[in-house]
Amino acid sequence: MACDSENNILGVCRLQLNSPTEAQLRFMGVKEDTQGLGIGKKLIAYAEEKAKQQGAKKLILQAREIAVEFYKKCGYTIVEKSFLMWDEIQHYLMEKKID
Repeated sequence: MACDSENNILGVCRLQLNSPTEAQLRFMGVKEDTQGLGIGKKLIAYAEEKAKQQGAKKLILQAREIAVEFYKKCGYTIVEKSFLMWDEIQHYLMEKKID
C-alpha cells in the first residue's frame, strides 16, 4: 500500500504466490487523482522485489484493457486475451520474467 504523509491511501496491490516460481499481482489500483505520479510503478517494483525474495522467477497479472500500456511500460508482455468482465471490460493475461 502507498500512502501520503498524512496516511491517506494512494494506491494498493496484492502479491500472491501461485507456485514456488510464479507470483501474481492482484487488485492493483492507484487513486485517480494521483495517477501519473509514479505510485503504480513504485508499487510494482516493490511487489517484484518481494516476489524475487520469495523465489519467484515470473510475475503474472490480469490487466484491464485500459491498463495494458501502463504494464507494458513496466516491462510486462501480453500472453493472451483472457476474460471479459461484466460483458464489457476486456482483460489480458500479462507476464514478466523477474529472475
